[in-house]
Amino acid sequence: MWQVILGALSALGGAALTQYWQGRREVSGRFYDQRRDAHMEYLKIFDGYWSSAVRYSSYQEGPPPSDLDPDDFDGLFNALLVVQIFASTASHRAAQNAKDQLLAFYRTNGKGDQSKLQATFDAYIGAVRKELGVR
Repeated sequence: MWQVILGALSALGGAALTQYWQGRREVSGRFYDQRRDAHMEYLKIFDGYWSSAVRYSSYQEGPPPSDLDPDDFDGLFNALLVVQIFASTASHRAAQNAKDQLLAFYRTNGKGDQSKLQATFDAYIGAVRKELGVR
């Protein structure tokens, strides 16, 4: 009789443990997806700003990049906030450094040296790859 009860309890314990580990995997999978999505959105917005600065010509209508208001970068700052919430500290710090270099590049109206911007962007990509386990 005791053997039947112990067998039933161990089966229930095994099922509960299996459900617990499966739940943890699902949660970590959701967090991975959120981190990945945060980085992808930030990269998309970052690339848009970088491209617009590089393509700027003094013959275009509208203000030069250096005349843009900080409010014009709301999309970038909002994407950086999402990275801060979901990503690792290292990748968030790298994203901030890249953002700072991008804003410095904007102050040159897209005509300055891009080497620092490229280096900080590459560092950000490296941090993201490490965080997401991408080779």
